Amino acid sequence: MKIRDIDMSLKIGELAKKVSCSVLTIRYYEKEGLIPSPERTQGNYRLYNEDYIDRLKFILNCRTLNMNLSEIKQLLSYKDTPNQNCSSINHLVDSHIKIIKENINSQQKLIQQLLDIRRTCDGLCTVDKCGVLKEIGDYETKLAIT
Repeated sequence: MKIRDIDMSLKIGELAKKVSCSVLTIRYYEKEGLIPSPERTQGNYRLYNEDYIDRLKFILNCRTLNMNLSEIKQLLSYKDTPNQNCSSINHLVDSHIKIIKENINSQQKLIQQLLDIRRTCDGLCTVDKCGVLKEIGDYETKLAIT
C-alpha cells in the first residue's frame, strides 16, 4: 500500500473513532501487515492520514462479510495493484461463498439436533428426569462425530 504523504494528522485514537474500531484492532492489523506502519512523531505517536481511514474501512467491511485475514490480505493485494485482471477476485469471493454455504448447512444440522433434543422434555418434570439433560449426556459422542 502506498500512503500519500499529505497531512498525517490523526493519532491512533482519533483514527479508531473515525472508523469505529478499537485502538487494539488497528495495532493488530498493523502487526498482521494489513496496514503499513505509519509515520511517528518525535514523541513516538502514530500519525495517520485519509488513506488509512479508507483502508481500515475496507478491512472492517471485509470482516463484516466474515472474511478471514488471508482473504483480506489477498483482496488488499489486488487493490494495491489495480491494473491487473479481476477474475482472481471473483474466484476468491466464490470460494468464500462456498465456505459460508457449508457453514449454513452445518448450522442447520445443529439446529435440527437441538430441536430433536428439545422435544425430549415437556417442561413438566423435575430436573433429574429432564429429557434434554439426558439426551445431551447421551448425545455427546454423536455431536462430536457429525
